[in-house]
Amino acid sequence: MFTALLVGCAPALWAQSDETDVGEVALHAGGSFGAGTHYSVGGSSGFAFNRKGMAFVEATYTEMGKDILWRRPDVQSPQGSRLFEFMTSVHIRIPVKDRLAPYVIVGGGLFYNSFHAYAGPQGALIGIDDFKFGVQSGGGVRYYIGDNWGIRPEFKVIVSSRTYTRMTIGVFYNLRTFWP
Repeated sequence: MFTALLVGCAPALWAQSDETDVGEVALHAGGSFGAGTHYSVGGSSGFAFNRKGMAFVEATYTEMGKDILWRRPDVQSPQGSRLFEFMTSVHIRIPVKDRLAPYVIVGGGLFYNSFHAYAGPQGALIGIDDFKFGVQSGGGVRYYIGDNWGIRPEFKVIVSSRTYTRMTIGVFYNLRTFWP
């Protein structure tokens, strides 16, 4: 019955893919490839600053295991590696239909890689925290399932001390004019 209601709704009831004065929150999950293959989870929050652009802040967590973001000759056998990304980005929207909007991603931010490794002349196991800056670009598609929510598959290329890619799928929810 719920599906019949969604399908039977007039197009005017669906969200517009190019609205302004709209905020968005999203959760995403997927995989990172190129600095090993790892799962990633995260979230973002942003707002439409005009018909074709949205600004976002995003946080992503990637469990990297024995891989590290910055290859260092002074450490041996890294383990328990975790990568936290804090990014700002812009989505340049290309509205195709009311419910479908491809977009291009451009952004940058701070990377925090925490891990344990053997280092020093005695080869002691120590905790290491690395901070790096990086940039990202890519694209995705917003597909509105309901009047204010939908799914958002994305592909990104992330460049820091290593270059890697990420594919995710997320669920987003639009907030009306009171956001942010």
